[in-house]
Amino acid sequence: MDRRDIASAKWAHVPVHGGYKGHPMRSQSTLCPGDLPCVRAQCLEMKSLLLTILLLGLVAVLKAQEALPDVQEDYSGIWYAKAMVHNGSLPSHKIPSIVFPARIIALEEGDLETTVVFWNNGHCHEFKFVMKKTEEPGKYTAFHNTKVIHVEKTSVNEHYIFYCEGRHNGTSFGMGKLMGRDSGENPEAMEEFKNFIKRMNLRLENMFVPEIRDKCVESD
Repeated sequence: MDRRDIASAKWAHVPVHGGYKGHPMRSQSTLCPGDLPCVRAQCLEMKSLLLTILLLGLVAVLKAQEALPDVQEDYSGIWYAKAMVHNGSLPSHKIPSIVFPARIIALEEGDLETTVVFWNNGHCHEFKFVMKKTEEPGKYTAFHNTKVIHVEKTSVNEHYIFYCEGRHNGTSFGMGKLMGRDSGENPEAMEEFKNFIKRMNLRLENMFVPEIRDKCVESD
């Protein structure tokens, strides 16, 4: 064995940075120049994975926001009944031929105070009641929970369908109204109302279009 071999054997057992005799020295880095491309590839793969996770999280948040109910609609104001329909329970002599604007005032916690005026035997009668908000969007109750009122938004601006159902004198009662913030005719909204009637399995012959008057004037 020459001097270089003896020196190599001697230094092979000298502890360096925590190594000890008879055991190989632990290097602080196990990388070599040839490993750098692999490291870069792993970093890119990890970045891609993190980006995918972030994108999936963003999509989940957006989906959750879509699933949330819409902001409470503001129904306050004056409304006009442009068309009405009943489920066959309304006698012909009780079908109104003339209607007047209804007034809705938003109360606390989403309840709605509704004032309607109807004409009977030459006299004007004002009737006020409260629609109590429920946990279901667009659903209200009235008259001590004996009536349920559904409010459905149409695709026509400022036009809604109000449908009230319940029992009256032991008979199932149902009436729908196409309501708008103006008294003008709207063929598109009327067509949606007819489609609503079909969807609710109601009869088109039970639909009627009353005369709208701005004010109720009593007969002499």
